[in-house]
Amino acid sequence: MAAVPQAILKTIMIFLCLASAVAKFETFTRRYLTFNLSMIDQANRELRPENYATIHNDALQITPDTSNPGVFSLQNQSGRMMLLQSFKLWDDDNSVASFSTYFLVNMFPSPTMNSTPGEGLAFLISPTLGIPNNSYGQYLGLTNSDTDNQTTNGIVAVELDTVKQSFDPDNNHIGLNIHSIDSVVSKSLTPLNIILASPQPVFHNVWIEYNGLEKFIRVYIANHTDRGPVIPPRPETPILEYQLNLQETVQKYSYFGFAASTGTSVELNCVLRWDITVQHIMESDSNSNSKSPLMKLLLSVGIPLVVVLGLGAYFGYYWYKRRLVDRSNSHILNRLRTLPGMPKEFRFKELKKATNNFDEKRKLGQGGYGVVYHGLLSEDNGEVAVKWFSRESLEGEYDFLAELTIINRLRHKHLVRLLGEFLSVAMSLFSRTILICKHQ
Repeated sequence: MAAVPQAILKTIMIFLCLASAVAKFETFTRRYLTFNLSMIDQANRELRPENYATIHNDALQITPDTSNPGVFSLQNQSGRMMLLQSFKLWDDDNSVASFSTYFLVNMFPSPTMNSTPGEGLAFLISPTLGIPNNSYGQYLGLTNSDTDNQTTNGIVAVELDTVKQSFDPDNNHIGLNIHSIDSVVSKSLTPLNIILASPQPVFHNVWIEYNGLEKFIRVYIANHTDRGPVIPPRPETPILEYQLNLQETVQKYSYFGFAASTGTSVELNCVLRWDITVQHIMESDSNSNSKSPLMKLLLSVGIPLVVVLGLGAYFGYYWYKRRLVDRSNSHILNRLRTLPGMPKEFRFKELKKATNNFDEKRKLGQGGYGVVYHGLLSEDNGEVAVKWFSRESLEGEYDFLAELTIINRLRHKHLVRLLGEFLSVAMSLFSRTILICKHQ
């Protein structure tokens, strides 16, 4: 029983930590089933395009579309499309945000070029909205020759890469990039029959989930037949998973969005649908300080207090029930000792062994009060009948004692004699009530 208070204390501490965490975070959610130009208008835009990224045909075109006006070359281009809002992703007390995102992409080799795809598209976390100069080709709009592999760039990205570099598994892979275009973990999609930049009209669903408590990122991908509004179920198994602490890799305030590039080969990098949810850290600046003192009190004290009171009530009820059960158990045992020829008390493992773990093949019969099994006891007890009472058949301790007393007193050549009993009293009275009888 000494372990119970320790378990209670641990439970309370966990709930307090969770309550404190809930009070510290707030949730941002956006769902884009389609895109239109008003989303990038200067007046009330939600998204910011960089370079030749734009919205066309109800989709985000991260690199130039063939119909983009004023674009003289589709080769060696890069672009970004970022959410305008920044998010506080970690705090000095080691709190780390969580996020999940889903998007539908189409990466199509340009029919006006040589139909060889290049270079790829990425979902990224960036400290800035802007795009580095000369970030075309292998850099995917993420870095350039000066900033690549520099921890100060604050970049984390999931790449869909269609050109093989010396450090890549092939020209059709998915990878996790941290500060560099050389992925820390990557996997070819070819064995899964997923072709990122197919000459056929193919779409791909991508899910990315990051848990700030366990500091783990998981990536899932699946083919999709069309760009319809129905979101398919996420695969059960991630294509990538990696231990990642955003506090050690990205800037405290960062942006979410997409980046892509072309090289000497060209593809259209399109995002047709996007869902994103960020559980980010609440601001603690002057804007936050302007909140009412009552709200602050509720968040900082109220939630933990409610949790503690709730746990106190629960465990108080637990101890109350436990005392009632202990009293009842003691009373029953005292009454059993007063019965003539006090029946033997068996251990449950003895009865399991005797009935072959209450095997259905050992069942002799079943009535309203329970099931009777044929048993073989060790030593000199021989064959016995083992009756396991159903919980519903006994209304309380007096019903049980009455049944036991009657069976114990009966003597007849056609009746079996009571040999012993097993009684397990737990939080629910008479959770296991078993009588053992032997033919006289």
